[in-house]
Amino acid sequence: MITFTTVYIRKGYFTNSNFTLNFKVMFARYLKHFTLMTFLLGVMVSCVPEGDLDPDSDDDRDKFVGSWRFDETKVSRSVDAINYTVTISYDPGNTSQVLLRNFANVGGSYSAYGIVTSNRITIPSQEITSGFRVSGSGTMSNLSTMSWEYTIIAGSDMESFTAVATK
Repeated sequence: MITFTTVYIRKGYFTNSNFTLNFKVMFARYLKHFTLMTFLLGVMVSCVPEGDLDPDSDDDRDKFVGSWRFDETKVSRSVDAINYTVTISYDPGNTSQVLLRNFANVGGSYSAYGIVTSNRITIPSQEITSGFRVSGSGTMSNLSTMSWEYTIIAGSDMESFTAVATK
């Protein structure tokens, strides 16, 4: 003998126990998809390169930080060109300044500080090491090129220089 409940189950109609079973299956599928999407989202976000995390940063110093190759020329004699590396880093003591290690090719253990405004670094007159004073400025023309003009006073000698710095 076939009962009323058996007929409904065989024909696909929901009974109280069948509805609970379908709900559990649907919830398990939803949970599986939700877990998969959360995992994939986490993987995609964690794969973003660090430099791309904040491309619209409000810190003007960001574009200057890094290693720059300076091609320096004396203003008085343009044939005496030299090149060297200057490393620009954030000044931890001042949010509008950067530190320029090896500026004017004085050696990697000496740094000058520069004040950043928009696309320009201004180096106020300062003594980098005993008897060696620098001042000048550099302007960024694109994200990988800067043009510099600065003066070096060593003892009683004063020389002016221009340089093109590339990243």
